[in-house]
Amino acid sequence: MCRHFHFTILWAIVIIVASGFCSCGDSIPSEYLQPKELEDVLYDYHVALGMLNGEMRNDQNRAYNERLYKLAVLKKHNVSEEKFENSMVYYMRHAEDLQKVYKSLTERVRAEASQVGASVSAMSAGGVLQGDTANVWPLEPGFVLMQRRPYNVSSFVIKADTAFHKGDRFNLGFDTQFLFQEGFKDGIAMLAIQFNNDSVATRSIHFSSNSRYNLEINDNDRLGVKEIRGFFYLNKEQNAQTSTTLKLLFLNRIQLLRMRVREMKHVEKKGESDSIQNASGAPEGKSEK
Repeated sequence: MCRHFHFTILWAIVIIVASGFCSCGDSIPSEYLQPKELEDVLYDYHVALGMLNGEMRNDQNRAYNERLYKLAVLKKHNVSEEKFENSMVYYMRHAEDLQKVYKSLTERVRAEASQVGASVSAMSAGGVLQGDTANVWPLEPGFVLMQRRPYNVSSFVIKADTAFHKGDRFNLGFDTQFLFQEGFKDGIAMLAIQFNNDSVATRSIHFSSNSRYNLEINDNDRLGVKEIRGFFYLNKEQNAQTSTTLKLLFLNRIQLLRMRVREMKHVEKKGESDSIQNASGAPEGKSEK
């Protein structure tokens, strides 16, 4: 009797443990998009919005056109809008499943940004640069942020080396793309430079639309740079209830340009020779008596 009782207890424990393992490996319910399906839809949606930004950046009917692009993506994948919306509700409530999709999606965005990255010359538009220009961005040129810690922020630190010279200019440029079904959009970017005398210059910007943004800091006093820091942050609306809707921020074509501006030498103009002394100390153009 005692042996039978212990055997029954042991067998019950085995069943509980086994059922625990099975529950951990349960797949996503069939009425929702599976992780790879959701990733493919979100990625194509991201690509479609990128096309929209390039073709209709200032279009007054942007909201309408954005919905058309979204519906075109869903049609491509043979997914109804209702199934997509319900799937997003499910994934936003199941953080572990969403994070897996998020990580895989981030890798695809990084690969895309690496292949399609803009040239330095294109990024330098808006002014003629003299001297050399280099991209010193230390991370991947593209990634995704979501309104869930720790995936809502990405920071960077760059220690200056011999490639940094006094008088350099630094420009942080990036493209933004919000994939929000609804709600408050607010991203923040910050760039800070610590100079050799330990003074710090900072620039920051809030952004809430799909566009290209730039932050620039100049070493006008020719102090030399000790360190560069910064971050990207996806803000969450204060006092907002827990959201179950899609809220992602794509950051693409990120570059931190270090621009070396050579000093312009003074060029003499005709008519100024009377004020210039020659080697003998007499004004040029006049002979010594």
